[in-house]
Amino acid sequence: APSQLHLGVFTPTCCMMRIYNRLALLIALFASPADSFSGSYQRLSNVVSNKHSFVMRLNPTSFQGTDFVITEYPRPALRRVPNISITEFDDTFQAKTQEMLMIMYESKGVGLAAPQIGLNENVFVYNPSDSKNMERVVCNPKITKYSEDVIVEQEGCLSLRSDECAGQVARSKWIETEYQNELGQKVIRRLKDFEARVFQHEFDHLKGILCLDRFPPEDREAAQENINKLLGLYTDSDAAADPDEEEFNNMMPRPLSARYMPPLEEEEEEEQEQPVGKSGGFGGGGFGAGGGKKATKKKKETKKKVKARDGKRSDNPMFKKTGKTAFANRK
Repeated sequence: APSQLHLGVFTPTCCMMRIYNRLALLIALFASPADSFSGSYQRLSNVVSNKHSFVMRLNPTSFQGTDFVITEYPRPALRRVPNISITEFDDTFQAKTQEMLMIMYESKGVGLAAPQIGLNENVFVYNPSDSKNMERVVCNPKITKYSEDVIVEQEGCLSLRSDECAGQVARSKWIETEYQNELGQKVIRRLKDFEARVFQHEFDHLKGILCLDRFPPEDREAAQENINKLLGLYTDSDAAADPDEEEFNNMMPRPLSARYMPPLEEEEEEEQEQPVGKSGGFGGGGFGAGGGKKATKKKKETKKKVKARDGKRSDNPMFKKTGKTAFANRK
């Protein structure tokens, strides 16, 4: 981290550099917004070029009660396939999945796959809600069927460090799945909407696929500066920037070829005739019983009309039919 000074031979030049680095650090700390810094989060090394001078929101450097940390792009564990099947569902495995859930919650994610903590094992955990009753441990999963209808939303990833590495991802609206739970019991479920999206995202991790592999070209270009920073921070020779070619070609649904633009909404005013009764007051037959002639009153109602786009920004016609819902910019 930039706040740590490297020890070396004492020279006047070295002394001046230390003073300069300390002043730069103090200025950065006081100049940064309060919500952009937390003592438990790393900051980008100033060795990496950062022409826009902003601070990425990064992962915790450690987690209480475990030695695992978030594996970040481009470490090879994120791309290595195939992952080892889970065959032992003993106490050791149960403890490991509990550590994964704890890391997921502390990182403010909604899912975490084993490769994301450096383990090439065929398991992930997730919770698509605020209730712990919805916690899921998924071992040796298969997606047996994908819906043809897709939903396009923004996705980010803990292993990409930053919200700036988020982009549009198309996911099937519903999926049919088979997997084993934490006890080794076989589970068959049909998932839809947000839970289906989370499951597909974590399933991708077990195939060495990251959400950036699904970004349309425009979003990939927008995120490239931060992707380059992550590549620059990893100095080992085994960096794995790209997914396995076979797994990439087998991705379902296919990545977007261009950014999806939701349908336009136009407001239209329609006039409707409604009968209005003539009141007779409180006497001679009770309230409203005065018998007069019924009149009509014109009432304007505003309705929204969905206008399909011409599809120039996407060559896939199915996106003209699909709405866009807000993704919580979480994993």
